[in-house]
Amino acid sequence: MPFTNDGTENLMRWDRRSAGFLEVWYATLNHAESGSGIWLRYTITAPDVGPAHCALWAVRFDPDGKRTVAIKNRMDIDHLAPAHGRDDGAIVRMGDSWLSESHLEGRVADTDRTISWSLDIEPADRCFQHFPARLRRRAERKFSTLCSPNLSVPFTGEVQVDDETLTFTGEYGCQSHRWGKRNALSWAWAHCSNFEQGERAVFEAAAGRTTLGPVPAPTLTFVYLHFRGEDIAFNDLRWALRAKGTYEMPTWAFSARNERWKLVGAARASIDRFVQVHYEDPDGKSHFCANTEVADLALELYRLDDGRWLHVTSLSSIKGAHLEFGRKDPFAEMPVVL
Repeated sequence: MPFTNDGTENLMRWDRRSAGFLEVWYATLNHAESGSGIWLRYTITAPDVGPAHCALWAVRFDPDGKRTVAIKNRMDIDHLAPAHGRDDGAIVRMGDSWLSESHLEGRVADTDRTISWSLDIEPADRCFQHFPARLRRRAERKFSTLCSPNLSVPFTGEVQVDDETLTFTGEYGCQSHRWGKRNALSWAWAHCSNFEQGERAVFEAAAGRTTLGPVPAPTLTFVYLHFRGEDIAFNDLRWALRAKGTYEMPTWAFSARNERWKLVGAARASIDRFVQVHYEDPDGKSHFCANTEVADLALELYRLDDGRWLHVTSLSSIKGAHLEFGRKDPFAEMPVVL
């Protein structure tokens, strides 16, 4: 199964010396009362040439696409502590902002806007691994690897957007950790813990393309669904290679199967619900990311029974799913805001 629980999955991987490295801790969640989506990022970039730096990012997504706020504060690396281990419970601390296994604290500001957050989480007892074990080390060395130490856990606390307070009282969200050498050539990612049917289900999927030397590698699609107490995983390498799908912002359509289950789905959002941000690899190459935490998602689950695929359930989320697309070129449909 795609889970580990050694307790080290969230720890900082950068040694505070090596060049050519990137590391990100991020959280995504939805505010039940307002329908807003929240995206928080703590990032480290150690370029091939030049000084390392860290940054805090925060985005509040308006479900109607009219009051979205996005802020990024970049800091020199002297604001980062510690290099390894935990600092009074913190996994990573950037100035007065920090993240631990059970708490996220932070504040970002620009000339006339501010976003601050103080959120408790109930840590999961196992970490979700997007990639099968035999691919993780290779992914880390060649581009980057990804895991979710807290795939779907309750968040409580507050996010302050200027004078507006969003109070969280147990809404489920996701906290993940990524590190390595560079971003993939292109990628798509989706997550959902909020389904219209009232089912306690969790969906997580990632697809990407990288290169084998100068040659682009095939797209790999890793899909997982937790449904009615069962882990339904399609992220073994053989299923990732057989999964089908296309991702072209703003829509990702996919299908995956294993020996017992088949999942067919699509995630999308209108352009006004996305923000576009710029990522820079340690080697200086640019990538562009279109992200929303207020996307729509539809899933159809089937079970193999006596040689036939029988429909089990339909799951959907309206403006409650998380969706991201990335590639080397900007998305012309929207401005780059960070």
